[in-house]
Amino acid sequence: MGGNGRESGKREGRGRASASAGAPVPAGRVDPAGGVAPADVPAPVGAGVPADVPAPTSEPSPGDVPAPVAGAGRPVNAKGQPLPERWLAAVAVIWAGQAVSVFATCAASFAAIWYITETTSSAVWLSLASASSLLPVALLSPLGGVAADRFDRKLVMLVADGVAGLFSLALALLFLGGLLEPWLLLALLFVRAAAQAFHGPALTAAVPLLVPQEQLVRINSLDQSITSLSSIAGPALGIFLYGAWGLAGVMLFDALCAAAACACLAAARIPCMRRGGDARAGVWADMREGAAFIWRDRGLRSLMLLVMAAMLLFMPASSLSPLMVYEWFGGNGWSASVVEAVFGVGLLVGSAAVFAWGGGKRLVPLAMVGGVSIGLALAACGLLPREGFPAFAALMGVAAAAMGCLNAPIMPLMQKRAPEDMLGRVMGIFMAGSSLAAPVGLAFSGFVAEAVGIRAWFLTCGILLVALFAAGALSRSIRALDAG
Repeated sequence: MGGNGRESGKREGRGRASASAGAPVPAGRVDPAGGVAPADVPAPVGAGVPADVPAPTSEPSPGDVPAPVAGAGRPVNAKGQPLPERWLAAVAVIWAGQAVSVFATCAASFAAIWYITETTSSAVWLSLASASSLLPVALLSPLGGVAADRFDRKLVMLVADGVAGLFSLALALLFLGGLLEPWLLLALLFVRAAAQAFHGPALTAAVPLLVPQEQLVRINSLDQSITSLSSIAGPALGIFLYGAWGLAGVMLFDALCAAAACACLAAARIPCMRRGGDARAGVWADMREGAAFIWRDRGLRSLMLLVMAAMLLFMPASSLSPLMVYEWFGGNGWSASVVEAVFGVGLLVGSAAVFAWGGGKRLVPLAMVGGVSIGLALAACGLLPREGFPAFAALMGVAAAAMGCLNAPIMPLMQKRAPEDMLGRVMGIFMAGSSLAAPVGLAFSGFVAEAVGIRAWFLTCGILLVALFAAGALSRSIRALDAG
């Protein structure tokens, strides 16, 4: 679809002028020490005027007027805090490093899976590889969210990227020494996924502190575009490097790219905040606090449940597309690869379009229209005749583009809603729920599709998605998220 810490000052009362000890006190103001400055004693207006009649109130001095939060003309981030003048340069440096790291990670992961395929020829080992890539994100993301809220988010990202890069370097050395075993590659995939479980919440929690609110959709669309490009080009790059340099070369390349990402993060200035709440609370208490916050916020809770339910339906339909190609349209492996390529391009086009547009001021309608469009495209796939393969490929591309429109505003809605000292936990819980929804959906979808037929499964999923997002569009609590 690669933190930062806590802001050191309190938001309340930011920018207000205050008199310091020993400074002159303007007329008509009380000295902070409790006395009244001599200049504050009003002179009699004239003879015959009673002494208890005060002089007319003077105009307030400039010091009495609260100053703007970020200073005149200075940009503020999505949480209303001042941004540095070169905030865009910092964002460019961070995301350039993350793009390099994401591409290298996709290439290295594919090379590792291919090495396991060549050396074991075992479906069990490949299943273990898939589990090693998915389970850590689902299980550890809430813990990563706690880390993002407890510690400097920039440091959390640096440690996550650094550990993953060092592990790739160690595997390269083991391979050169003839000591590499398949289980070590499973460990690589596990460590990579575990690093993402910490890196992801820290990065998404950092975004609102790095950019103005009107740029949140663009940044999340950029993130999604990088993911789309890496999913298209990463495996090809991985197999090319695997053939040219061998597995050790791919792992060394991955380690170097992780070092580049760390260098970009280290060079960028990311705001640091003080921890809110009880700093002595334990990890489980922090997790419960984050979950309780989401549950109490009806809009946030409804949006998360909506997205997770959509993942239960859409991910299985996407994963079962090769079966639709083979069983209904009579296609072969090349036909299935065409659908995958069109899907990747569609997701990239949808993400790029939202990035260029910016998403507008109302994000909920954009997300709901995207979800309904996915459902309509899948339902149409279930109605195609046997000679309708070109239309099927095109509709899967439309569904992917609509997915780009759905995903881009989801994160900004959550980033605006959650307080800054809760962002990491909110994002961690969301990542865990989304990651668990996909395998759960895949677990039951195969049996249902075999029972009712693959076409009926696409049609049913499409209709359910349309109903789900139509209900979301009518939900007052979800629509209220646009208000902040």
